[in-house]
Amino acid sequence: MTGLVITRGNPAVAHCAFTFDDGPMRISIDAWLEALEQGGARGTFFLTGEWFDRCPGKAREILARGHELAMHTYHHRRMADVTRAVFFEELKLAELAYQEATGRPVPTFMRFPYASYREENLEWLREWNYLDIEGEDTVDWSGPPSAQLVERVIPKLDNGAILVFHANEIAKETPQAVKRLVRHVHDKGLTPVTVSELLHANGIATGERSWQVRFKSSFQHSVHHAEWKRVTEEEELRKLAADSLEWGNLKTPTGAGAYGKWLEALSKQAQSDGGTYLVARSFAGQHWAYVCASVRGDTLVLEDFATKEPHADAMVYMLQWAANEAATLGCEWITGTQDMRRIHKLCEQLGFQAEIVAGEAR
Repeated sequence: MTGLVITRGNPAVAHCAFTFDDGPMRISIDAWLEALEQGGARGTFFLTGEWFDRCPGKAREILARGHELAMHTYHHRRMADVTRAVFFEELKLAELAYQEATGRPVPTFMRFPYASYREENLEWLREWNYLDIEGEDTVDWSGPPSAQLVERVIPKLDNGAILVFHANEIAKETPQAVKRLVRHVHDKGLTPVTVSELLHANGIATGERSWQVRFKSSFQHSVHHAEWKRVTEEEELRKLAADSLEWGNLKTPTGAGAYGKWLEALSKQAQSDGGTYLVARSFAGQHWAYVCASVRGDTLVLEDFATKEPHADAMVYMLQWAANEAATLGCEWITGTQDMRRIHKLCEQLGFQAEIVAGEAR
């Protein structure tokens, strides 16, 4: 089973990996990111599902800044002590939180909290094609001063080293230590890389997992059809882009040129050659929701959607539209990969048949 537990990279390659566990709940993670970036380094953060649910915007920002995110269970449980059912529940909840927060499939490597696992846990990991990434314990979980931490870690800086730090409220001195350690790494001729890059250099391929929610309704629903229309005209598309840019959607760009970038993104959805089409809900002179959809076989796929209002009823209107659209198009199922847990719960309340199912592993 040792092949499932990775403790270091290729000793013939001059690189190492800075990794961080947990995810701070009461303070910002920015200090850790800045400590790495000041030295031109990228890190891998093994974060809990709870953190992803609390900080979806920051998760996307971390990825956009070139760092890597991976699993650390959902509730930070000591996994050697849990049952098989709880073990897989923790993984599933963490994967759903990761996917909903980042909009990406989940990489199939993780780290056990407290490095707590037993052989049986590794057998269970194999069922979902996971690797466990361990490494050199820096003991920063005890909250040592940065100078002490630097002194302890310097001897561990060699080819293929995986350095295990923490990003939490206790390890407040770690960012300061990391700034100095990144300089030492460069002085030694090492390149700090992400875990996936380190694994690749050792000939180890990593995969991805994803989930989707699928649902269907056996009866028609009251929908204000006049409010939902396909977006085909350029003027309507421009207005939708301007309106939806203000909704706080995690996918929308920010900063200089945000409107142009968002208009381009929506235009691609509206003019796709792959059968994708864009529908918007509008009344009172403004847009309130949009859905980018496609049909694959007997399934209506919700490729992307957003609502102006965050409350549940705004999504209910979208689900009712989707149920009627599927019936009109002769589709049996409706599927989506965002807001899966919320959709599942609302479908239950609406009397829809619904389930969250695993996609094909890659």
